[in-house]
Amino acid sequence: MNTPDSDDVHKELQSGPLKVSGFTPELERNIEAAIDRKERAKPRTKLFLFIGGLGAISAAVLLFPWGILNTKSDAAAATQLAASEGPQIVTPAPVSINSALLIGLRTEQKSTDSVNHAGPLTYSTYRTMLIAPVRGKLRKTSEGSGILMPYKMNFWKIDSLVQKTASDEIHYLSAHLADQPVKPETFTDDPEEKLNRIETLLFAGNQYLSIAESEQGTHGKQPYQASRIWVRTLPQLKEGHTLEFYKKPTDPNHVAVTDVYDPSISGVLNNLSDQHISKDQPMEINGQSWTVERAPGRWVGKIAQTPLADSTLPDQYILHDWPRDLPDKVVNHDELASTWMDIKTSWPKATDALTSPLNDMIVIFEEGKLKFYPYGQAPNNDPQLTIDLKPNEKLVMAQWATDHYVQEWIDKTAAYLAYASPAETGGSYNEAGLPN
Repeated sequence: MNTPDSDDVHKELQSGPLKVSGFTPELERNIEAAIDRKERAKPRTKLFLFIGGLGAISAAVLLFPWGILNTKSDAAAATQLAASEGPQIVTPAPVSINSALLIGLRTEQKSTDSVNHAGPLTYSTYRTMLIAPVRGKLRKTSEGSGILMPYKMNFWKIDSLVQKTASDEIHYLSAHLADQPVKPETFTDDPEEKLNRIETLLFAGNQYLSIAESEQGTHGKQPYQASRIWVRTLPQLKEGHTLEFYKKPTDPNHVAVTDVYDPSISGVLNNLSDQHISKDQPMEINGQSWTVERAPGRWVGKIAQTPLADSTLPDQYILHDWPRDLPDKVVNHDELASTWMDIKTSWPKATDALTSPLNDMIVIFEEGKLKFYPYGQAPNNDPQLTIDLKPNEKLVMAQWATDHYVQEWIDKTAAYLAYASPAETGGSYNEAGLPN
């Protein structure tokens, strides 16, 4: 059968009204033939598209960067493994130490040969050390007795001296320029009286000192015991000492707590008086007597409750917490790079800690030792330097040097304190007696 031309079919459809109702037999055959041609053409088109698709897929398989996929898969696997092991703690890399620490320490001693047989006296001895970087390693470059402290443009030395007579024993603090010799004082001895007197340095800043004073003895045949506590400047300590507390002499050589704060601090003193003193007590909190004490990781103020000036009570004091931070001019640098709680987490046996102003050194007081670390070093690593503390040795002073002052302090403290051994400084000494 001949296949009708599509144009003929189109013309016939447009030739006017149909002569019979519906399709003619010839028109029906032509339409069926056209449909049959289209159905036979479809398999060939699908086959061509299928073959073309296979070629594109093969090219993609050959050209795809499978190495990148493998790398990404490895990284994903590592990430999934880390996630399964829990959060990862990132510890900062240890920094190199460029700071120096001048540290002062106090140790209590007992005198077994008291001259007036009033029993053993408890007094204190002191030592100062400079810890500084030498050729990239932290060393103790010098150590000596007494407290060596920077004051303005010079170094001063505070020594604990003793005078003994037939009936008196006086342990007192002497302040002098570090490059000048100490000048012992002479106290008048009254043979009718017996006197034991102790001065104790509790804190040394860069200008303020905290000093406790105690006396015990007899006046005539009447025994007495008295104690006082003050904050003084270095020149005030140098000006002299007040003896015989039973006479209740006024001591002008001190700094009141109101001298280091603004006038509004008087309201704090009034509140403390209301909290701690009843109206029938001959006591007061007037801010004249106070002190600076060491707490874990920081210096704190303590205010003294003392007898009224016209009271018959002997001089004595009761310390209360001072509810204000100490100003910078009193304590200088006194900030930890981390919280005390964080330090206790890393070093559970720590009793105190210091960090440098540059946050490059952390010092841990732990189990009778000073342990020096670069800040950021993991606590389970060995410290760069360890120094043994004496039994019950306490911190009195911590002064920091940075930049060019580090070498200046190394040189000057070596002249004012006894030299450390060459093994401790990492080298030998030159002709001038300074580390090479």
